[in-house]
Amino acid sequence: MTSPSTTPELKRNRGILLLIAGLFGLPILVAWLLTSGWVEMGGRDQLNHGDFIKPALDLEKLPLAPGSQVLRELAPADWAMLYVGAGSCDDLCVRTLRELATVRSVIGNELTRVSVFGLLASASAPPVAQAPLPRLLIDPATVLAIDAALRARGGSVALPRIVFLDWRGQLMMSFAPDSPPADIKQDLKRLLKASAIR
Repeated sequence: MTSPSTTPELKRNRGILLLIAGLFGLPILVAWLLTSGWVEMGGRDQLNHGDFIKPALDLEKLPLAPGSQVLRELAPADWAMLYVGAGSCDDLCVRTLRELATVRSVIGNELTRVSVFGLLASASAPPVAQAPLPRLLIDPATVLAIDAALRARGGSVALPRIVFLDWRGQLMMSFAPDSPPADIKQDLKRLLKASAIR
């Protein structure tokens, strides 16, 4: 027969045991629910302003011309912002490249890890610019391949696009040319921070 003083102690011990089990078991249950698709994380895609290219597009699988080889030679942990256009460098191209150069200049001490390029399908003299433009690469086959891959992945996604390229040669994220520079900067800073070599 249990004494009256033992019953509250048993209840308390049982409560402590359940609390410990909950502390260890609850995170495992939540992780399982999230990874199994039972629960969708609300707002998960709102963290990024650009569109992730899923799966990432590998430059090694594209017919990159010798003039665009620089895109395969990024230093470890470096990134490039590309303006990919189906024609030559028109007014939109000039304006977008200038904005990308400005984004690069305002990201702080990480700017040395970022390059800006125009990747175009055809060459012609760009409109008169007040300041030098970032480097223009003319590579119609690669532009065509990127266009086809983006359309296959995103349906209505069409050139011109701003694309983030990582040092492994993966096209990771794309933006419309009229995307706010602040949004591009925010996503770029997040990717730079995540890929920093320490």
